[in-house]
Amino acid sequence: MNKLFSLSFYTENNKKNIPKLVSGFTLLELLIYISILSILVVVVSSTFISLSKGRGQSQARSEVDNSIRFVSELLRQDLKNASVVSSPSLTGDLNSTPILTLTRGGVVIIYDVLNGSIRRKEGGASPVNLTNSNISVNTPTFTRIENSNSSFLTKNVSIKIYITFNYKSTGSDWIYATSLQTTVNLYSNN
Repeated sequence: MNKLFSLSFYTENNKKNIPKLVSGFTLLELLIYISILSILVVVVSSTFISLSKGRGQSQARSEVDNSIRFVSELLRQDLKNASVVSSPSLTGDLNSTPILTLTRGGVVIIYDVLNGSIRRKEGGASPVNLTNSNISVNTPTFTRIENSNSSFLTKNVSIKIYITFNYKSTGSDWIYATSLQTTVNLYSNN
């Protein structure tokens, strides 16, 4: 117990008894640790940012592609079963832009664009939005293509469809746009 509380004085004879001071880190060691920690934080945060950006682009691409598939399949079914396909005519809604009018089974179907959303109106029913609020559609173009074969006295009629779909986003990570370009054969006359 005596040794615990005894003081030792520095002399040449008792160099061994000098307690070594164990202090914290040196300034150089602390700077090295902070540098390594900073590098790790930068690497981890950039990885999270990249993952978030990739997730955003993936979600935007998925929503746009789903809209394209839905709209193209509905257009394809309506056009294949249509008896009459005509160019746009002015409808009662002056805010919308009519893009395609067709008759299927005696019912008039009108496709139009209102506020960047493509809509479908069947008969006297209210128009139904075919795209969600995250998707913007530029005014589509429909081109009638007729091919006549005088040897067989046939006439093939097709409609070429071109629509651009954009994902609406304020962030640059979620920007995505793509176009639907397809041709639908309507019918052939003999």
